[in-house]
Amino acid sequence: MHTIALVVEYDGTGYHGFQRQTSLPTVAAELERALGVLCGHAVSIVAAGRTDAGVHATGQVVSLETGSELELTRLPLALSAMLRDKHIAVLRAVKRPAGFSARHDALARTYLYRILNRVVPSPLHERRAFFVRSPLDVDAMVAGARPLLGEHDFTSFCAQLPERGRPVRSLERLDIARRGDFVELEVTADSFLHQMVRIIAGTLVEVGRGKRSPQDVAAILASRDRARAGVTAPPHGLYLTGVRYRDPL
Repeated sequence: MHTIALVVEYDGTGYHGFQRQTSLPTVAAELERALGVLCGHAVSIVAAGRTDAGVHATGQVVSLETGSELELTRLPLALSAMLRDKHIAVLRAVKRPAGFSARHDALARTYLYRILNRVVPSPLHERRAFFVRSPLDVDAMVAGARPLLGEHDFTSFCAQLPERGRPVRSLERLDIARRGDFVELEVTADSFLHQMVRIIAGTLVEVGRGKRSPQDVAAILASRDRARAGVTAPPHGLYLTGVRYRDPL
């Protein structure tokens, strides 16, 4: 058996998330279908991040095992051709040691949240960025983000607590910058709780709009109370952009 890792890009607009579901379209179901055709047997994939409905990816990583002798240099081309009308592309295919798991071997994941911040909406970015008409104070957002760095209990920024384990995560980076009409949040952590990035984004947007002060964020974090945090920002502004491993892909 061969263990293979794929780096995958997709538009999540038409999907009910990444993870396979019984009767709803998902990214995993389309990838497994195409891989099954090429490998000649049923394939089950493991993803580094189980993105929600409407969330996109430019650097999702999945792992699989196959007994087929696939030519890795041609595999991305073949899969991307099969999945073109499904809005999925495979960027790279890399052989990994036996037992490698895209999920369990990941050291950190990076997400990008894009906010279109101008007076009028954009038909081109309607499903690619969160439209916020009110001017955003990026300096205030940066100040509000500082208390979130490091290891904390992120219960206040979690939609549904994990069934097992503590809601403690280590946030190593939270960069916020204005680029033209866009305000972008780039977040890296060892892993994330359910809708954690979107709740952080929604809370910091409220800070940027002046509805909360930057100092409020530390109190929200310490409260461990989801009701104290801001709204959950919509999924279409969120992108999984990269996954870090000890042996880079």
